[in-house]
Amino acid sequence: MIAQTKEELTRIIKPYFITEDFPKTFRMLKPFILTQWKAYVVLFSLLAVDIFFTLAFAWFFGKLTNAAIHGDFQELKKLMPIGIGLTLISITSNFCDIYFETIATNGVKNELKEHLFHHILRLPAGQTSSLRSGDLLSYFNNDIHAVDGVIGGSLISLIRLPLVYIAVLIYLFQINWVLCLISVVIAPIAIAAGAVFGLLLKRNGRKLHELVATVNSLLAETFQGLQVIRSFTLEKNTFKHFSRKNKEYFRLELENAKLQGWYYSGGYLINSVVFLVSLCLGAYFVSKGSMTVGSLLTFTNLVGYLVSPLTGIAGQWAGFQRSVTAIERLINLLERPAASLELPSYTPMVQEIHSIKFSNISFGYDENKKIFDKFSLDIPEGKVVAFVGPSGAGKTTLFNLLQGFYQPQSGNILINGQHTDNLTLGELRSAIAHVPQETFLFGGTIKENLMIARPNVSQADIVTACRQAQIHDFIASLPAGYDTAIGERGIKLSGGQKQRMAIARAILKDAPILLLDEATSALDSETEYHVKTALDHLMKNKTTLVIAHRLSTIQDADLIIVMKEGRIDQFGNHYELINQTGLYKKLHYNILAKKEK
Repeated sequence: MIAQTKEELTRIIKPYFITEDFPKTFRMLKPFILTQWKAYVVLFSLLAVDIFFTLAFAWFFGKLTNAAIHGDFQELKKLMPIGIGLTLISITSNFCDIYFETIATNGVKNELKEHLFHHILRLPAGQTSSLRSGDLLSYFNNDIHAVDGVIGGSLISLIRLPLVYIAVLIYLFQINWVLCLISVVIAPIAIAAGAVFGLLLKRNGRKLHELVATVNSLLAETFQGLQVIRSFTLEKNTFKHFSRKNKEYFRLELENAKLQGWYYSGGYLINSVVFLVSLCLGAYFVSKGSMTVGSLLTFTNLVGYLVSPLTGIAGQWAGFQRSVTAIERLINLLERPAASLELPSYTPMVQEIHSIKFSNISFGYDENKKIFDKFSLDIPEGKVVAFVGPSGAGKTTLFNLLQGFYQPQSGNILINGQHTDNLTLGELRSAIAHVPQETFLFGGTIKENLMIARPNVSQADIVTACRQAQIHDFIASLPAGYDTAIGERGIKLSGGQKQRMAIARAILKDAPILLLDEATSALDSETEYHVKTALDHLMKNKTTLVIAHRLSTIQDADLIIVMKEGRIDQFGNHYELINQTGLYKKLHYNILAKKEK
């Protein structure tokens, strides 16, 4: 029974003193800390200055008191300039300490933010799709700012406090070894109290970090989905859900405040006991003539440093470990494998017609459930190839694989006979223009959204592309024209206007491979006619892949691929397929029947 109790106690206490993630934490932070090495050199140099002033001021007060008691005016005159000098140098030292700590900590955090952002941009789609935007924001707004305890004040204090304790202990031992030993006896109590509360603060800190990420995700999803929430009258349920999380966060903050309150109150109590004992016994030694009043004043000024460093070490250790819990979350994200070493950028390949080949592709978002199993398809250069079939057949997945968002578990994708694995992501994606079914626009101006198509695009090119996409007249009618702000995610534009913006971007990119995912689905019949004319112009001398749910949009395609459950069920042109008994004919007549209704 005793052995079990001991084992359980060890299991609880051990993580407080030994954390397996510490080496990993410092390996991760080391390169960022080294970028600020000059500031850290100054900070560690100031440690010696801080210890010196701690002892010097205590010595000064003691000397000043003895000189005043003995009426030694000459000694007082000598001491006053020393006091003024110590004060001025101490003020300068404190300023430098604050200034260089700010340089060091904020410099490390800025470098860490850039590294984290760089890493997220390089993560494959399979990784980012499992991350909620609120969680990602929490890494930047909460976790990175919580690392101060490892790179800033807590780290410096963990080094400074033991040095202060040793220096003060040696100095006080020379003044009165009896008083010094009595004060040291209380030290284990201070350490034990700090350790217990430190462990509790660490556990509570981990819960707070996790809850902050959850609340951030809830807020981000709420603000992005306000229209859906209002449509389904979910306002009350959404508020209740947020209120529960918010109250839980408040409860954890209160618990944290209680723990800190008890911790600091306990430290104050121990400090007060040591001070009173030292003062009473010191007064007794003064009355016996074995100690001067000045020595007693020096001792009482410094005796707190025999307690506060010990309770402070435990408290700083708790803050240090709370920061480690935030870094653990960052490490978990940074350890996710990136899709490339460098950030992809626009890198145009030779502008020629490109052939595409899928060779024995096997892939599934879940490795236990494959969408494709040894799928093969040759797409001739310069042809228009359309993909039709029911939802889940793998049409969109083919587009994702071709653009390198996901990697097949086996098989190869070739462009002009060259494996896409041998291309950089910049080269691969620069060769492809994609018009998705759901257009995403950034919260800037119309011009800024169009200029992302390719570098150095001119205003004349933008206007020409917008004319072809049948959206120039609308833009020209706006008071600010192409400089009109369109709101977050393009909320000020209609669905059709967003889609024509996407088509204009594809025209501007002028890539040899064109991917159209139901590119005219949000357009009215008249506009669709004009945009299809623009698309016909866009598709000239390009290899074009089209996903279509409305078969009328693909009747002129050179080749139609009918897909079903990740395999090719039929292929041919419209007239060949319509005369065959199969899925295409069935889909065609189902759509006609819906129109007649």
